[in-house]
Amino acid sequence: MREISIENAPKIGEGAHGEVYRIEEDTIVKVYRTFVSMDAIQKEKKLARWAFVKGLPTAISYDIVKVGDRYGVIYEMLNARSASDYIKESEVNLDIFIGKSVDLLKKIHSVEVADGELSDMKKNHFGWAEKCKPYLDNVQYDKLIGLIEDVPERHTLLHADYHLKNIMVSGSELMLIDMDTLCFGDPIFELATIYNSYREFPSIAPKAALFLGIDVETAYRIFDRTLDAYLGEEERIKRDEIAKRAQILGCVRIIDYAIRHMHSEEGKLCLDACSKDLSSLL
Repeated sequence: MREISIENAPKIGEGAHGEVYRIEEDTIVKVYRTFVSMDAIQKEKKLARWAFVKGLPTAISYDIVKVGDRYGVIYEMLNARSASDYIKESEVNLDIFIGKSVDLLKKIHSVEVADGELSDMKKNHFGWAEKCKPYLDNVQYDKLIGLIEDVPERHTLLHADYHLKNIMVSGSELMLIDMDTLCFGDPIFELATIYNSYREFPSIAPKAALFLGIDVETAYRIFDRTLDAYLGEEERIKRDEIAKRAQILGCVRIIDYAIRHMHSEEGKLCLDACSKDLSSLL
């Protein structure tokens, strides 16, 4: 396997699974953390190519390389920079980003997924809801299952982790760089993950917003303005209801995450906060 060095390479992004470095003007490398398996890296590389073929603006992936004791994937992306750095430059850039982000989101949701290509987000939520059962009474649990059952069956492509850390700015274009969460379902599931990133996690701990490269107030503003821009005129009448449904579905996903991270203070904090929010909302 080819080995490369990131010594003196500027870091232009960082997420939960790795960091992004610019190694040439038109080339970046996503260097994965040591806990990320080779199977997961190959899966994301494969999904990035799948998304590119579907017409989504994502970087062209090349080879998998060794970077010290870690692995990375080489991508072609001209003049890449992080979305968080871009929006911090000015209020105007924040407005531009939100507009382009919603346009990109709608482009993602214009893609229909064939049977067997990706996982079903609705089916995933039924599995996660089962893990929420110990934190709800019977009436609340039945309401939760009913809410998930009421979500329309759709084969709409979802990114399912759509936030600043997974979007790069290349010239004047937005580019997706993290594809391992691609799935299909109704867009309410996408809004739920966006709610988690900009509302739920920052409300639990301000460092969640700092992880995105912004403050809590900006995170809240991004969600609110993204939701308003995404919804059509008829949907805006039900804006508050849609936001609450997004929060409920988002909490279901976070509780699954928290249970898997019960060994950490972060996991315990998330479980306590989201189980209370979920119970209250239901």
